[in-house]
Amino acid sequence: MATQETATRRTLRWLIRILVTVVVLALLAAFPLGPLFAWSPMHPGYSLAHFSRADVLYPDGTSLDSAYREIDRYVAVAESFHELKCSKKIEVVVCGNWNDCHRFAEPFLLGQRPLAVTVATGTVIFVTPRATGWADIGGLLRHELSHAVQSQNRSLLSVLRMLRQPWVSEGVAGVVAAQGVTVPGRYLASLPEREFLSRAKKEDLWQSFAVAQQKDWRFSYTAWMYFWNRQIERNGKPKFLQFEGACFTDPDECRSDFAAVYGADLRKTVEEFQADVRLGQVVPH
Repeated sequence: MATQETATRRTLRWLIRILVTVVVLALLAAFPLGPLFAWSPMHPGYSLAHFSRADVLYPDGTSLDSAYREIDRYVAVAESFHELKCSKKIEVVVCGNWNDCHRFAEPFLLGQRPLAVTVATGTVIFVTPRATGWADIGGLLRHELSHAVQSQNRSLLSVLRMLRQPWVSEGVAGVVAAQGVTVPGRYLASLPEREFLSRAKKEDLWQSFAVAQQKDWRFSYTAWMYFWNRQIERNGKPKFLQFEGACFTDPDECRSDFAAVYGADLRKTVEEFQADVRLGQVVPH
């Protein structure tokens, strides 16, 4: 009996050692090869470019788009717009292919294939292969840095709850993205003004504001961007910042905060925006 108990204990200890070894190896692999890649001290297959406010990881043997070398200036643009400080250094990972992207960023992609995604901590940005060849990288970085600045100054819960308010978080990031010169032959994530106006004259813009899930994200994103341009132009930056602060503090009350700050119902304001759009205007003249 004692011999059997001793053998059982040995077997149990052996199984526990194997399990611990597997867990440790999995964690070690997760750093340089998996979802902890951005936080790993080793980055096999990737080169590292150091800047004051951010570091950029990009595939070995490739040239880094010149826009990444402006990242310190883009951080300052986002800070200035939101009037918030980005106190933590940011790691930007330029994924070489979708396999790498899924290994490094799968938990943050939420089953989608975006141009880029900012982790909720505001300290890591993944740029996906979808941006290759056509996207204006400067605009893309300014967009994501808008999210990063906000995230570094809000609670994690608030940042996650803001996912249900894309008319604010994505639209405002679009405003920041547009604060620069677009490289010839490259494009912002927003639609060109003429294309947006052509479609928006026929479509009900309220549908882009009514729900979080969108049938056409690029169209809705452009509508939100122009909406916030209009609000800032008409009512001033201080009032916008007052709303933004209240909204990010309690995302579930963003619509009520809009009414409280602007003295107007959101739907009514969107309808007035739609009327401007049907006159061919995206901001008041």
